[in-house]
Amino acid sequence: MSLVSLLSIARSALLTHQTAINVTSHNIANAQTPGYSRQVLELIQHDPYRTVDGTLGRGVTDAGVLRARDHFLDTSFRREAGFLSGHTTLFEFLSRVEAATNEPSDQGLAAALDGFFGAFADLSSDPSSPVAREEVRAAGARVAARLQSVAGAVSQATQDAFSRMQQETGQVNDLTRRIADLNAEVLAAGGPMHQAADLQDQRDRLIDQLSTLVGVRALERPDGSIAVIAGNTVLVDGAQARVLEVRSLVSGGFGLGVANGGPSADIGGGSLKALETLTTTTLPGLRAELDALAQSLVAEVNTIHQGGITRSGSTGVNFFDPAGVTAATIALDAGVLGSTDAIAAGSTAAPGDADVALALSALGRAAIPGLGGSTFRVVYANTASRLGQLVRNSMDDASASQVLSDRADAARQSVSGVSIDEEMVVLLQQQQAYQAATRLISLANELMDDVMRLL
Repeated sequence: MSLVSLLSIARSALLTHQTAINVTSHNIANAQTPGYSRQVLELIQHDPYRTVDGTLGRGVTDAGVLRARDHFLDTSFRREAGFLSGHTTLFEFLSRVEAATNEPSDQGLAAALDGFFGAFADLSSDPSSPVAREEVRAAGARVAARLQSVAGAVSQATQDAFSRMQQETGQVNDLTRRIADLNAEVLAAGGPMHQAADLQDQRDRLIDQLSTLVGVRALERPDGSIAVIAGNTVLVDGAQARVLEVRSLVSGGFGLGVANGGPSADIGGGSLKALETLTTTTLPGLRAELDALAQSLVAEVNTIHQGGITRSGSTGVNFFDPAGVTAATIALDAGVLGSTDAIAAGSTAAPGDADVALALSALGRAAIPGLGGSTFRVVYANTASRLGQLVRNSMDDASASQVLSDRADAARQSVSGVSIDEEMVVLLQQQQAYQAATRLISLANELMDDVMRLL
């Protein structure tokens, strides 16, 4: 081996180990940086010289900076992060509605229904009592107010979910645009083997954030770019990003679609999927149950009440406003609101006749055809119970997802996280290799001096 070759080997070793020291120092400096992946300079042998006497080594070089990253662990963490965000969103919105029902308590709708039918029982004992009639009117107003309150909470939750969908869709579009921009920067840097590790970390942090909003899958390309897919919708491919928008669905509720006339988007999971489910299925289902209860209550009470005679001698008078057949619009009839004399207690004008009040009192225990043969109390109890179960399920699911997400993150950190102790050991090894390279240069210089003295 010539002295020139020796100097070349020493030079490549010096430069390569200097780069390795820089990489290790970079790791130590970013040990507490969120989302940072430990970097490793991959050392390889230089291509050897081929001579008539065989091949001769040319020293060491590097194949680029690699990240200590496990794609499988990234996928697991992002999946669990999406589940956690979705369950947390469901719990947040459903717990608001549950709080509005105020159940179980003596201020909820269940108590209001019991008080309403109980007030008619009290009226049947003394049909001419102004106090009993006033209590019937007040009890009817309480039932209407409780139904309106719960229906209002459902409507407000739906509106809030829509607003949140718009906000988070904007966040998705911002993240996908930035991911696409980073794809372009990675490609411009020469791909993953040419000092693009920090750019890749930035991109992965954005994908982690995106995974809480939609269910994402990241597909790595050989050129270092990444395609991001949510459900069956490609959001990012190379330097191109699709824009999503919130759409009103014909069947009710809100969904997502690709902007500018693109197809509807199945986003797989995350908080946006939870919001979509809330607006299209969960909240409309609760509203429909409340509306069915209100409609049957108005129809059944009015049918019986119309058969009675008021204190002014009128017949066919409604107790509830027949136009208010939803939970949001149920209200007392204008006549009843104006005077308690418009309340019918009996079917005749005979003193003490209270058959209508008795029939209305018994209605609270009757099987209602419009409610599948169940009583008003049972139907509402089932609705409140189902809502409570949804809240508990979402809370339990969120707790379980939190544990799984933490475990997935810990497993990921065990691979990509930086241990300062380990890096310091590596740094000492690299320092020794660097010093050996400098000693090799000194040796080559000494040999060169010896040769020059011989000339």
